[in-house]
Amino acid sequence: GGQEEGSVSVSVSVEGTKKASTSRCFVASCFSRERVEAHVRFMLSGLKQLSPGFASLDASRPWLLYWVVHGLSLLGFEYERGDTGGEKLVPAAWYPYHEEVSEQLRSALERAPNKRACLDFLGSCQNPSGGYGGGPQQLSHIATTYAAVAALVIVGGKGALEQVDKAATKEFFRKMQVRQGDQKGAFTVHNGGEVDMRACYLAMAVCRMLGLDTDFLDVEGMVEYIRRCQSYEGGFGGEPGNEAHGGYSYCAFAALSLVGKEDEVDLYQLLEWVSNRQQPIEGGFNGRTNKLVDSCYSFWQGSLVCLVSDCYNQKFGADSCEAFHSEALQDWVLLCCQLDDGGLRDKPGTNPDYYHTCYSLSGLSLCFRIGAPDEGKTDLLCNIRADKLSEVMTKAVQSFV
Repeated sequence: GGQEEGSVSVSVSVEGTKKASTSRCFVASCFSRERVEAHVRFMLSGLKQLSPGFASLDASRPWLLYWVVHGLSLLGFEYERGDTGGEKLVPAAWYPYHEEVSEQLRSALERAPNKRACLDFLGSCQNPSGGYGGGPQQLSHIATTYAAVAALVIVGGKGALEQVDKAATKEFFRKMQVRQGDQKGAFTVHNGGEVDMRACYLAMAVCRMLGLDTDFLDVEGMVEYIRRCQSYEGGFGGEPGNEAHGGYSYCAFAALSLVGKEDEVDLYQLLEWVSNRQQPIEGGFNGRTNKLVDSCYSFWQGSLVCLVSDCYNQKFGADSCEAFHSEALQDWVLLCCQLDDGGLRDKPGTNPDYYHTCYSLSGLSLCFRIGAPDEGKTDLLCNIRADKLSEVMTKAVQSFV
């Protein structure tokens, strides 16, 4: 019998792991109920008081919240709808094991911070001069501004964005953009900070989530700066002349896509470079030529190859095809990067962490982007669940097919 459009068959690889879903294509359907719950409990631990070993992340606290709530949302756990502030994390109606949630997990969800606690924390990180710092009373930083705004969208939806001072955010971004010299058009990540490709993307992504026009910025200068960062290999470095790198390449092309300037760079060379980042033996992606595979590149390189191939096909009328080998990527993440006790890691032999858990799950969601409902996939340009982004968008702009 024929399957529903967008559905795929099950292939059991190891105990507790499935390479795909028999019904709707959700990330959680890759795992057994027990394995999903282990990953959820691991992520919930990131919302508690962390040990002294996490002191180095004190300036990244909005990132910790974003990594956790985004990973949870991809697995089907989100805050209840409502505006009382007391809403709890609960399984979504489409969570495949909705009727089988264990008491252990229900108890852990009950103890997790409620919506108001998350929103209040993020509000305490916002500075009157615009942007969000890495914690209360910390300097505004473009990276933590993105993390905070993305977390607001995931946790609270459109209503939560009312806390953002949009005028001050625009002024912060305007001040951070370099207006002259060799780095003209790029952004510093904070006042007196470094300049690299991340800030270009993060600023444009925040503008998209907040519905801000970019006419207050030197967009053409930014595009020219990005164009100069494309290396002889085809990918992009953090600065002109640097080695092509997966994270920077994603940031470069996503920034161009967010301002409609994708064809300002060599698409064919970029597509050739990123396509060769998926390794034939491991199945995962590496970030640079001759480097080891890392699970976080499941998203950075996986989404990049999707964006570039879609653009290339539209520009040159090429036949659409699978952008990367999705089964091989699933094998790498599911067989090599998850732990029985929960959490995902960059590669075997290392410990799990919230960053790699978030981006491994984001990469898995790319495997189901064709035919899957919005609840089951991440937006390629902002990396938040597509349905949550749609709720806050003033225009129905979709970055997926």
